[in-house]
Amino acid sequence: MSKIIALKENNCKSCLKCVRNCPTKAITFESGSPEIIEEECLSCGRCYLFCPQSAKEVRSDLERVRAWLKAKEEVVISVAPSYPIVWPNFSKLKQALLEVGFSAVEETAQGAAVVSSQYVGLMREQSMTNIIETCCPVIVRLIGTKYPSLISQLSPIASPMIIHGRMLKEKYPNAKVVFLSPCVAKQNEALDERFTGSVDAVISMPEMDEWLLDTELYDEEAIEPQENIARLYPISGGIIKTIDNFSGYKRLAVEGIERCQTALQSIENGHLKGFFFEMNACLGGCLGGPYLYAYKENEWLAQTRILKAEEAGKIDYQDCSLPVSAKWQDDHVDQPEFSEAAIDEVLQSMGKADYSRQLNCGACGYDTCREKAIAVLLGKSDPKHCLPYALENAESISNLIIEHTPNGIIVLDAFRKVKEINPSAIKLLKLQNFSVKGFDIQSILPSGQISDVLDHLDGVKYFIEEYPDAGKVIEHAVIPVKEENASFIILMDLTEKMQQEEKLKQLRRDTIASTQKVIDKQMRVVQEIASLLGETTAETKVVLTNLNKTIEGESE
Repeated sequence: MSKIIALKENNCKSCLKCVRNCPTKAITFESGSPEIIEEECLSCGRCYLFCPQSAKEVRSDLERVRAWLKAKEEVVISVAPSYPIVWPNFSKLKQALLEVGFSAVEETAQGAAVVSSQYVGLMREQSMTNIIETCCPVIVRLIGTKYPSLISQLSPIASPMIIHGRMLKEKYPNAKVVFLSPCVAKQNEALDERFTGSVDAVISMPEMDEWLLDTELYDEEAIEPQENIARLYPISGGIIKTIDNFSGYKRLAVEGIERCQTALQSIENGHLKGFFFEMNACLGGCLGGPYLYAYKENEWLAQTRILKAEEAGKIDYQDCSLPVSAKWQDDHVDQPEFSEAAIDEVLQSMGKADYSRQLNCGACGYDTCREKAIAVLLGKSDPKHCLPYALENAESISNLIIEHTPNGIIVLDAFRKVKEINPSAIKLLKLQNFSVKGFDIQSILPSGQISDVLDHLDGVKYFIEEYPDAGKVIEHAVIPVKEENASFIILMDLTEKMQQEEKLKQLRRDTIASTQKVIDKQMRVVQEIASLLGETTAETKVVLTNLNKTIEGESE
């Protein structure tokens, strides 16, 4: 299976919305960021559609098709019958596509007419317990991966896209065939080895809409009626509407993956037999395809256009000389079984050992905490991705910090009234005897600076003030919380620090004074020594002088 949907890692914020919307939970967070498990992915496009950070991107053939056209290759395009939700008038759309370089433009609904004819033949044979139509590649993939026992009940007929692609290949032997799609999964279907050579590229309808942005295509002329074409396929129950004779089969249209899964479970359990099932992964049929979500407001108008055109047309059921069959395969991925002890161990690690703490809120993407624990064991999910647990844990840690920090904390509302005050602030300001919630801040913090700081609070502000009545020197950090239109004050007791500093200063002063006394004493001693040295030096000089005179007298 080719990689159709990829992750743009820089955009991902790990909000888990992709997991919540993935019907098969084919997404793992084992590496810290979401990765799609290809063998379990249905290519339904819901992770791409619902990602609020645009962190998913779908493989695109647009540049390849542009290159073909630029090289003047013969390229024909098959337009899916969902087109009226984007372009009201097929004639104008066809003209625009021809002008950008396509050699021919035809409707996929021509292939749909062949498919309906084949379904009629299957029902006449009366050989299948149920017939599940195979136009939606997401449903075919869902059955192959999750309900392999029902593969024999899948219609052995290829989709309108594949059959029309083959029709175009026969009509234009040297041409590249491009499919204009409302559906992400059609990318995978076109690349499926079973259908090699049927469709060469897929372009999404939004890509084409942007390509033709400057072309005037949007008047409200009706879609032209045409015989032997099945334009009803993209609306809910549209395939059933194209079939006149069900040969004893009951008909049932099911849309939406979750409802389809419920129906498939009932079929697997043997509760439903003798039905022709039209199953569509998207609510609203193909008009609700993931590529068409931006055009959702046009859905009912598009249905009206399709129905109006179809009223004038008819399907002439006939044999087709081209290959129309498809062989479906078992793509089931075996999952390991885990013991209850292993599951309980994961639940315990998430703080959910007690059943009452298993909220089954689904915020992590899994319907129950037990399913989440199994996903952790499978390596798909991070145990930290549990919103109630994370909130409770964060709140617990936050409360521990606030309750036990030696710093005082006061939270103020927009009117400078006390909303919250922690035990350290109560003790620091000696407020133990009464509740101060709702008090104006200046009534409990009589600072001459606080009012001015709050008046001009555009960032964190610091100031120090002494409170003689409390016998405290306090440093204040005043912090705005603009999102909440509030602020809070952190009080840091500097009293002991200031006292220590004062003691240190006094010690320095005392040390300097003592040192000065020692220096003064030493100076006196030096002076006394100098005086004595001066006297003895004078006496020595007198003696030497006399001695010199005596020696000179004797020599004469």
